[in-house]
Amino acid sequence: MAEGGGETGSYIMIQHPSGSKVYVVGTAHVSRKAAQDVAALIDRVSPAAVVLELDEGREKKMLEQEQQGDTFGVRKLQGKSKWQIVKMAFTGEAFPYFMATIFTITGAVMGTTPGSEFLAADAAARAAGAQVVLADRDQDVTLQRLQYYTAALTRQDSRRKADSQRLRRVMDQSVDAEGRGGVPGGFPTDTAPSAGGMPGILSRPDVLPSTREEEAAEEVRVAQTPDDPWGLGPQENSEEGMRRRLTEMMKEGGCLRPNAVLEAAKRLFKAGMDPKSSIDPLDVLAVRECGESLVETFRQRAMKGDDTWLQRLEREQVAGAKGAAGMERSNLAIQKVIVDERDLILARRLWEAGEEASPLPVVGVVGAGHIKGIQRYWATAGDPSTEATVQRYLQAPAEQGPPGWATAAVGGLVLGTIAYRRPRAAAFFVGAATLMAAPYLGFMVITVNRFSKFASKLVSTVEGMDATGFASGESGWAGGGGGGDDDAGEWK
Repeated sequence: MAEGGGETGSYIMIQHPSGSKVYVVGTAHVSRKAAQDVAALIDRVSPAAVVLELDEGREKKMLEQEQQGDTFGVRKLQGKSKWQIVKMAFTGEAFPYFMATIFTITGAVMGTTPGSEFLAADAAARAAGAQVVLADRDQDVTLQRLQYYTAALTRQDSRRKADSQRLRRVMDQSVDAEGRGGVPGGFPTDTAPSAGGMPGILSRPDVLPSTREEEAAEEVRVAQTPDDPWGLGPQENSEEGMRRRLTEMMKEGGCLRPNAVLEAAKRLFKAGMDPKSSIDPLDVLAVRECGESLVETFRQRAMKGDDTWLQRLEREQVAGAKGAAGMERSNLAIQKVIVDERDLILARRLWEAGEEASPLPVVGVVGAGHIKGIQRYWATAGDPSTEATVQRYLQAPAEQGPPGWATAAVGGLVLGTIAYRRPRAAAFFVGAATLMAAPYLGFMVITVNRFSKFASKLVSTVEGMDATGFASGESGWAGGGGGGDDDAGEWK
């Protein structure tokens, strides 16, 4: 049983079978209001335990960052040497680096510490003498599972495309020179040929569904699924697709002038990437004003059971980080690993905390996008089978095939044999491998350096705004400055 609560609807209350009341605050990780809601609720209900959507590694980094006075977490992004960046590319650290960069940039634009609600909850819990429970899965395991399922779905999609191409070739070959269709080997078809040849689509290879048409049909099917209403295809990764999605989100989130905000964001990004340019504080405030409206609107909707838009916003961040890291994106993998699995893990940990705390209350602090899933899983959260499933989700995926060291050993043996017998061939082999890897490594070095400098420049601008009080005053942007009307401007 769950019910909404709070004057602003910032939390739900779920009744535990033991009698404990489990309050769950839905947050957005760059929301100043969410941090205030968390501290106020903990102070009011004096819980026995506070359950956080954090793992030990992330909590340690956040506390260190706070102690160092690194408000937006920019220091950990700076000073990467070329060799460190190359290492990141090979060890899988590129994706978490770009996720951290996105949160730093978003936090600076919004004027708040990323994850400030967890810091507020931690401080309030310790002040109230409550136990702090870290309920989330280890971030490295989450990333490994995400990469594993992305690769699996990519292979599955590749096989489907290959099967489609083979089918088309067979169908093409089954049409003889007279235009009469048949199947090799004389097997009958589902539809008998007419005097003019095979009727319908089988008699016209030119109208057979192409791979792209099949993909479009799949996108429509996914778009009609309530749990994933935004099926993305390759064309959605384009500039036009990105602008369309962002505009739609901003309108849903209450931004009155989405095109003008996009223009401000464009100028901000361009100036941040150009070493000779300065970021205009008015552009920061324009994006911040829209961002605050968007985040709070989607957070409140999620608390009422409609988490579609908040999850969509969060998936855009994950997909953007994967794109920057040169990785494949898969919405299905993101949905499964980032959302569904962690919904179940968090529901189970909240249930355990409620059982242990009974009859005292518990407060949970999670992303608002997890609220609906936690409610969905609550009825079975105490089942032994749920704990067994959670334990599987907490493990990194099993290696398929020989372990990495065995593959490297075999490769080294083969290359060593080639080098001994044909040194010129070995040199060519190594050179070719280097040539194939070089574009990606070069991309990584350039991208990491540029994003790091952009984040540093943005943080410096925002800190200057805070120091002068500029950010707390009226920018004048909403009254007519900083951009044209809602129909003006293009993302060029």
